[in-house]
Amino acid sequence: MGLFSSLFGAVLTIAATVVNVAVKATSEILNAAADFLDEVTKEKDRGKSPDAEVSKYKADDELKYINDELLSILGKYQNNGRVSLAEKRRAEYLRDRRNELKGEIKSSDEIISTTEIVTHSEAFNKLTIVDSKAHIIQGQVGVSSFGKTCSECGREMQIQWPRTVKIATVSDFFWGCTGWFLFNANGHRYCHHTEKMSLGDLSIFTRCDTLETEVSNEELTALVMLPEPSKIITERMDDVISDQKNQRRGTNDYRCPVHGELLALKRKHNAVGLLDQYFLSCSHWKPNNAGCSYIVKLKSVMQLSNLLAKESGTGVL
Repeated sequence: MGLFSSLFGAVLTIAATVVNVAVKATSEILNAAADFLDEVTKEKDRGKSPDAEVSKYKADDELKYINDELLSILGKYQNNGRVSLAEKRRAEYLRDRRNELKGEIKSSDEIISTTEIVTHSEAFNKLTIVDSKAHIIQGQVGVSSFGKTCSECGREMQIQWPRTVKIATVSDFFWGCTGWFLFNANGHRYCHHTEKMSLGDLSIFTRCDTLETEVSNEELTALVMLPEPSKIITERMDDVISDQKNQRRGTNDYRCPVHGELLALKRKHNAVGLLDQYFLSCSHWKPNNAGCSYIVKLKSVMQLSNLLAKESGTGVL
């Protein structure tokens, strides 16, 4: 059981934001984080726990090979209508191993996120999200998290808001099952389950040391959507796409819930404005649901800002 996923139902995102901390004081959260890291350090010193970054790197590397082999077996089945018994057993083993690796990566990510909270504790604050600060929650949309699973199918849930809403208010946010992005052989979505975010969910513990968190939701959106700032952000986002392609890597904080790999930033053709222009997709994604259908649309300024901050050290302001 992870640190914050065991604290009164609180949810920790990979971006080091804790959701649903209404019953916890800031000092309690920081003390719990420090205690957790102390236990991790002791386990590491006893040789029972590897370094989180090293463990994550090895798991990521193995995941790529496993997914490639599974897709190769699936390709044989699609072309021939069948596979051998040995290939079936191999596929079962690979799926089980993939789940193990995804669990290892989650454990490493939780340690890394908790380390950020302890190391930069002065930058974190507890706050209750209101409409003027709704963009702080928007920045967590699509980010991998720990401690929130679907009551219908057991898959991970993530923060979402309706696609038709341009500037969200707190009443627009909900938890959506990641099974909604996945399709079965008949072309139907695996899960449609959603849950409204509770008042407790809107009590969060997050970094508040950026310019983007100091302004209101509407002010941030209006400022960034001006022609010159929008042009600069587009250039920076395109640079990130180029860097990721050259370095053959994905975007930290976002993972495919099926394949476990980091999502890569891509640009949409024929987009209508900056907030319709970019999305993150699995490396096995293909148009028209021909491959993995999981994507995260970057449809808010705060999502763009958080991604740019992670990639370059500075957000949109």
